[in-house]
Formats: sequence, structure tokens, C-alpha cells
Amino acid sequence: MNSALLYQQATDSQIWDDFLHGNKAAYSFMYEKYAPILYNYGYKIAQNRQITEDCLQDLFLTILETRERLGRTDSIKFYLMRALRRDIVRKLTSEQRFNGELDSLDFTIEFHYEPTWLDAQISQEQSTLLLQELNSLPARQKEALFLKYFDNLSYEEIAGVMCIEQTSAYKIIYKAIASLQKRMPTHVVFLLLALIG
Repeated sequence: MNSALLYQQATDSQIWDDFLHGNKAAYSFMYEKYAPILYNYGYKIAQNRQITEDCLQDLFLTILETRERLGRTDSIKFYLMRALRRDIVRKLTSEQRFNGELDSLDFTIEFHYEPTWLDAQISQEQSTLLLQELNSLPARQKEALFLKYFDNLSYEEIAGVMCIEQTSAYKIIYKAIASLQKRMPTHVVFLLLALIG
């Protein structure tokens, strides 16, 4: 049976447990489901396709080779995103592309939408301005907004992925939204957040 069909209704805990017990279908399902999401996130941090691809492949190879020593999780996406971010930061640091200061990481956000749908909401000029305003935010704020509104992570998970306290995750997102609201109407800010990806 196709791994996608087999695990479509399964919980993350069930899929992860099956993977830990050596089930190849569970591993294939995780790769097919999460690799594109992880690549999208990782590329925004690395800003380099080769580094992103290398770290992503290394991550899936590492979890396969060390699965007997891995702990349990009830959120595979969170677990993998946190590991990928750590690996990319380590790689960037070793290649001297990153100085260890989290604020020095770049993080570029793009819109993914159906143009006809967006055109009915705001003009092309407005959408360009919105994207510029969003990308003018500090990298940590952009990353936190991306994790919250595109990847639908909880504040606790955002804190875990970004290696910060949960209260810091709240503050970063609050500051980002407040900053955007000073420059554009509130309804436009939340429209913008619905489009990031």
C-alpha cells in the first residue's frame, strides 16, 4: 500500500513510533510530507540552495541512522524544523557565512497566492509595498511570523525551533505585528500574514 494512503489518517505519534521501529513506509511518508516544507523554511534561513539541500538530506539520513536513539515526538514538523534550523546555523557558522548572532541571519519572505484572488483584495502596488514592509522587519521577527502564520506552529513550538523562551516568542511576534500596524491598516496586516510562505 502507498505510504501516503497508509498514514493519511495516522497521528504524528503513530507515524514517528512506526519510523522508530524501522518502518520504511513511515520514513517515506515523513520525507514526502515534510521535505518540501523543510526546504522552504531552510532556504529562507540559508539563502543558499546547496546548503539547504545538503542539510536537509543530512537530516533525513541522520534520523534514519540514529532512530534507535531518538526520543518520541507528537509533532514531527516541529521536531524536524528545529533540527534543520540548528544544522543550517551550524553549517553557516562553520563556513563563516554567519557570525553566531541570530539577528545577523537573513530571512526573506515571499508571497504565495493566486493573483486573481489577491487582485480582488488589494492592488499590485499595495502588495509590493506590503512585501517591502514585511521584509524590512528584523530577521527574527520575520522568522517568527513565518512559523506562526505559514507553518501554524504554537508559541511553544516557535520558541523551541528558534531556541528562545516562549515569552520571547510572544514578544517578537507582538512587536512585529505592532510595527506593521503603524505603517498599514490592521486588516491589511492580517491579509498579508495570510499570504506569507
